[in-house]
Amino acid sequence: MNANQRPFEFDAVQRTLFGCKTGLPNSLRNREIGVWGAPSDWTHSSRIGARFGPRALREETSRLMASMRGEPTGGWIDAGTHQVWEVLPAARIVDCGDASIDPTDVTRSTRSIADGTRAITLAGGVPLVLAGDHYNSYPACLGYSEGLQELDPEAQFGYIHIDGHLDFTDSLGAWGDKNHATNARRISELTNIERANMVWVGTAGWVDSREVAQIEAMGGKVFSCADVHQFGAVQVMRRAIEHACRGIHHLYVTIDIDAMDAAYLPGTGSIVQSGITPRQYNQMLDVLSGAPIDGMDIAETAPTLDPSGRSERIVARMLSTLLRPYLMKAL
Repeated sequence: MNANQRPFEFDAVQRTLFGCKTGLPNSLRNREIGVWGAPSDWTHSSRIGARFGPRALREETSRLMASMRGEPTGGWIDAGTHQVWEVLPAARIVDCGDASIDPTDVTRSTRSIADGTRAITLAGGVPLVLAGDHYNSYPACLGYSEGLQELDPEAQFGYIHIDGHLDFTDSLGAWGDKNHATNARRISELTNIERANMVWVGTAGWVDSREVAQIEAMGGKVFSCADVHQFGAVQVMRRAIEHACRGIHHLYVTIDIDAMDAAYLPGTGSIVQSGITPRQYNQMLDVLSGAPIDGMDIAETAPTLDPSGRSERIVARMLSTLLRPYLMKAL
């Protein structure tokens, strides 16, 4: 079985994100979302299965969009805000396919993923990487960083990391410095990131005090899941965006779904207890949907670890919240 196969069958649906059109990474224009798959979980240290996430999310979002286009004819009412929304006839999203993954060569796979996000960025698009395990966030952001630097050598970008973990370890056992626990540390080393504008949201459980001290010493912020529970998801995300965007105009966001409590979402590589709820996660993504994001990824959807299928359905709904400006318009 190769990295793009899944050990069970799906219904026949269009296999692009939200059933969108397809195109090459260098074909994007005018801030269209450029979807780029990174179906790899070879850099995860325990629960394997996230390499099947990109395909599962394409299928679930296509089903979701097909149902939303079917009815009602008068638009959809957001039950929380009472705002009426209409599905756009054509989403401003282009699915560019998957990077070539070599399970035996992390460096080669890293370059393949980065080349796609670099091309999307240079073309004027906004890269969205459907990542396997969270290490793939690093090559996704690497390519974005390279593209941004080519477009504007003086530009700096901020960073928001939604996750149950810091992923700020410098090295992890046999996996070395390139794995799902080191991606944020590797991103912090990029030449055009503003390290003081790095923000973590949703951290749960026990974390390394030295890593927290290093983040705070460089000016970064950490909002735990307890902060989300205490202050509210909307307030925390507003504060995160404010910190990440101080004095700069570019923002990269990485979304690890394991920030959500595993009682709701077990289909992920590193499960979290007492994490944020689906409602809180969607509230944060609703706020983020209005932020000046020009690069992002979503990681750790592992459908084989959740036979019920609810994990990928929850993540599909999360993506519809984050990408609502590209999928719908307010009436």
